[in-house]
Amino acid sequence: MYFPLSWSGRQYLVLEGYPGDTYSVPFSVSRYEPIDVTSSSAVKAKTNTATALIVQTKTGMVRSSSLGAKTVKSVAPELRLEKLTYRSATEAKAARQKFEQSSATAYVEYDMPIQAFGADAFKKHQWSLLNTGQKKGLKGADIGLTAMQKRIAKKKLSTTLVAVIDSGVNPSYADFAGKVRMDLGYDFVNRSKTAWDDYGHGSHVSGIIAAGTDNTYGMTGINAKASIIPIKVLDENGVGYTSDLVSGINHAVKKGAKVINLSLGGDTSSKAVESALSYAKSKNVLIVAASGNAGKKALSYPARSKYVLSVGATGRTDKRASFSNYGTGLDLVAPGVSIPSYLADGELAFASGTSMAAPHVAAVASVLYSLKPSIKATDVENILKKSAKDLGSKGYDTTYGSGRLNADRAASYIK
Repeated sequence: MYFPLSWSGRQYLVLEGYPGDTYSVPFSVSRYEPIDVTSSSAVKAKTNTATALIVQTKTGMVRSSSLGAKTVKSVAPELRLEKLTYRSATEAKAARQKFEQSSATAYVEYDMPIQAFGADAFKKHQWSLLNTGQKKGLKGADIGLTAMQKRIAKKKLSTTLVAVIDSGVNPSYADFAGKVRMDLGYDFVNRSKTAWDDYGHGSHVSGIIAAGTDNTYGMTGINAKASIIPIKVLDENGVGYTSDLVSGINHAVKKGAKVINLSLGGDTSSKAVESALSYAKSKNVLIVAASGNAGKKALSYPARSKYVLSVGATGRTDKRASFSNYGTGLDLVAPGVSIPSYLADGELAFASGTSMAAPHVAAVASVLYSLKPSIKATDVENILKKSAKDLGSKGYDTTYGSGRLNADRAASYIK
């Protein structure tokens, strides 16, 4: 049964049965896209109307002037990044040209838009955790969660902080009880200490990572010891800006995140984001990024950044999802087709996208940190790669990277 997304008003589902009957009726969103930094053609058009700049000042130098900016806001003090907003696109363009000529400027770029690009009652639908061949899947084409849980059942586990930089998180679900650190999060869209999800993408990502396990509520998260730091950089329409993404990454590092999940993708690179990613990696933080949903042989940004672990998506038969970007620099793949998790209003929905694949990897990475808090991010990345199930051509290839995520084998490397 399909309800067109163009419908308005209420839609009803009528079920017939007898008193005492129960029903479990998940609904499906055909494509729940990852966040998309606007494509190169769109960015070119947007620069004609952009009124804000991001400026990095060189080390040891002081910016001499704001060149008539209406407002000046610090984006990331540690990175010497500021956002300068002007009254018109013409003023911003003129200021950019002058900043480019200044010896104190490391770089200047427009602040460009980002936007959205997809026991327990639903556990049987979570084929990515246990694939028995249901719905024409391939038995065993899953991340090996059950085997991993048995392996680590008697081991001491520490809580690991995972930053989900997205549209925020709705912490009110029973499955999120004690899992979401709203006190550590921040809403960079509304400048609020409460990063509440009013779009849905961030909650869906967070459920994959940390929803409660075997509590009869809804679904199973991958790491029972993960705590989510919700960082909101997208508004209720799934729209945000590069400057907020930079601030979000910086905030995650400050608050002690061991893993950052960036279900972000697009064609255009950003020097400001690159600076933030470099800073996070220098602080021993593992950054996981979705490869993008254009189905093309080229990774999106920031997945193609050398500072991140890039993740593509596979389906029920261990084949690359048709929408999943691939190519040089791809590190891993993970399940990303018809993955159930929560939306902003608490509903459970299936979603497909590399946005859903990335948090599988972020979650397993957080398990390794829970097993060994002192482990280095580079070691976690190496373990995830060498433990992956080889798919496609033997060894590394640009379609599957090092292979499909294997949680149990990854955990076996932690002694």
